[in-house]
Amino acid sequence: MINNRGFNNKNTYTRKGTKTMTKTIRKMISLIIAVTMIAAMSSFVMAADNPLVTVKKTDPNDTSAHTYSFHQVFKANVHDDGSLYDIDWADGITDDAAFYTALSSVTGFDGVTSVDDVLKKLEGATNNSAMVDAFADFISDKVAAATDTISLPASETSKQQTLSTGFGYYLVKDEITGANGNGAVSKFMLKVLNKTTNIDINTKEVVPTLDKKIVGGEGDDYNQASVGDEIKFELSSTVPDLRNKGYNKYCFVMNDTLSEGLTYIGTSDSNNKPLSVKIGSKTLTADEYTFTYDESNNKIEIVFKDFLDYGLNETYIGQPVTVQYLAKLNDKAKVNDEGNPNTANLVYSNDPSHNYTSDKPTSSDPTGKTPDQVTMTYTTGVKVIKTDKDGKKLQGAKFEITGTSADQVIVTKTEYVQDDTNGTYYLLADGTYTDVAPTTNPQEGYANDGHKYKLTTVKTLETKPATTEIQQVVDDDGILVLTGLGVGTYYIQEIEAPAGYVLDNTKHKVEVFCTFNAAGEPTWTYKIDDNDVSVAAGEAFVKLTIVNKKTTDLPETGGIGTKGFYLAGSMLLVAGAALIVLKKRNTADANR
Repeated sequence: MINNRGFNNKNTYTRKGTKTMTKTIRKMISLIIAVTMIAAMSSFVMAADNPLVTVKKTDPNDTSAHTYSFHQVFKANVHDDGSLYDIDWADGITDDAAFYTALSSVTGFDGVTSVDDVLKKLEGATNNSAMVDAFADFISDKVAAATDTISLPASETSKQQTLSTGFGYYLVKDEITGANGNGAVSKFMLKVLNKTTNIDINTKEVVPTLDKKIVGGEGDDYNQASVGDEIKFELSSTVPDLRNKGYNKYCFVMNDTLSEGLTYIGTSDSNNKPLSVKIGSKTLTADEYTFTYDESNNKIEIVFKDFLDYGLNETYIGQPVTVQYLAKLNDKAKVNDEGNPNTANLVYSNDPSHNYTSDKPTSSDPTGKTPDQVTMTYTTGVKVIKTDKDGKKLQGAKFEITGTSADQVIVTKTEYVQDDTNGTYYLLADGTYTDVAPTTNPQEGYANDGHKYKLTTVKTLETKPATTEIQQVVDDDGILVLTGLGVGTYYIQEIEAPAGYVLDNTKHKVEVFCTFNAAGEPTWTYKIDDNDVSVAAGEAFVKLTIVNKKTTDLPETGGIGTKGFYLAGSMLLVAGAALIVLKKRNTADANR
């Protein structure tokens, strides 16, 4: 912005007369004094002719490196009070008739034919940021090459530098440098460089953020679940303040890619929409956003329509933007510590000097992208092996698996913690934090509590109940792999026996436990029928072997097996035959 004070055309100066000295000695003294004063004034002017500029990056979410280039628009001299005079177009700007004709077509600059006309228009635009932005857009490709540049590394939020340029009115251009795409550039900035000892240039970039969590009461980064469980995910951001940032349209697109172990579940309508899309307390209707589910890539896209309107409206600025949807853990889920990721990011407009033409950016539109936010769902399994008493694998057995599991999640929270010695953050009056230290205490805008704060991550483990009830048959190899089991207690019971075998209706108890380390990596432990078991080397699952007996192996009343009866019967037959033979012999002997 330009203040009226920056364009005082004071073409005035004062000339002091000197008295003629008749004596040689007095002339010499005057000469010495004059030379001394000129030398002192010369050193002061030289120092003042080099503006000291501090560029301050105002959005802490911007982690890109930037280069700010300074292009002179008006050259000028400067009064001690900082006002400019003898103002003219900078070298390199061709102010011919075609130039003024083109400038006259810019809103607010109609009829200008000279530099004085333009200055008067700018003086009147003190509170008209749109007019000043329009002038900056017009002059941006008319100015000469940069006289100075200030490079701000990604890790820094401010940079102070003495410029080699002279006084005047400058256009400051912002450019992202390096490979980091999580940033945005400021709209062309206009700045008066005068004798002020330190000139602050506060950037105007807008860098939104995205958070991803598993809804289970609190925000969750990790969880574990059973196959078939529905998992509610939430994407969240905040409406940025886009006032006076210069955007003609603002793209705001959420992307979420599910792993193959997760299946997107839409609502019951034909559009397959998510559960809800909200800005603040307002639930958006289907015509206020575009939702796309790419089934082949298992990817969700939400394009917000006319998002700039929210960023210009005080009612919505700073309000949460949330999208909730359901996904189900399916039978393709990766087990144990491999996990099933769900990855989200936000793509947004990041160059206010560009003319965006649609709500969804094209490949040629400049955009920023937030770092990927990943949630991870873990699951495990048990291998049931059906055999006879000799270890032969049996086909045809059917099992019922019931029980209560617990979806276990790690809740990760980032907090500012007071730390007087090692902290690098300072509490602001509005309750937010900054890593820019106050220069005085107290200082306006700061909480002035005298404390430093550090950023720390706190993780807690939480659980929620879920039920499991499935029926499955062993495969041709007599094996049933129960994948997708979460933490909890399960009961495995045979409900149909293989042909020729007797049902084993023992209800086997399987307990699954999981703990996470600080990095969110799971460790699984198990108990089967109250005995600790572990996964054998080279195996993915713990094993539960269930043995069936043949029907001919079973005992009958009295505790004697059927084979015993068959054997006893045979022996009785033999004994009976022997008795008959013996009786006949005895009868024959008696008749003799």
